[in-house]
Amino acid sequence: MEREEIVAALLAAWRRHQRILLYLLDRVPVGGLAALPSGSKGRDVSRQFAHLDRVRRGWIHYHATGKRPTLPRHDKGAGPTRAQLKVALRKSGTGVERFLADALAGRARPRLFKHDPIRWLTYLISHESHHRGQILLALRQSGHRLPDRVTLDGLWGPWIYGK
Repeated sequence: MEREEIVAALLAAWRRHQRILLYLLDRVPVGGLAALPSGSKGRDVSRQFAHLDRVRRGWIHYHATGKRPTLPRHDKGAGPTRAQLKVALRKSGTGVERFLADALAGRARPRLFKHDPIRWLTYLISHESHHRGQILLALRQSGHRLPDRVTLDGLWGPWIYGK
């Protein structure tokens, strides 16, 4: 595989991951954004999605400046709406893709992660996948279980079948 093909495959992997995350957000049932895992005092589903956006924006800012940004946490009050989350995640997803493309082309360099953009990408996807699992658990435990066709075809199928 040539370098250009590897870069294209890595960017495609990020875009696939982004599509899966937005697919999940679109399928959270009414009332599901407020769901919490049983016995949890942590983040509800809407705040899990907001956390992913916040972490993305935080890393992009840190890679560019070397400084931690001050970003809203959504700890108090109403959680963000589905529409707000879609806008935020699309924007931060584009930011990640742009930074990743620049880093893979040698025009930017991630701080930490041994300055390796692939290492940063795999960290980011792993982190977000962990929270996707927490989202699914919260939905299931609160009576908002998603149909198997959503979880199997929509969340796993794109990786397995290349949709």
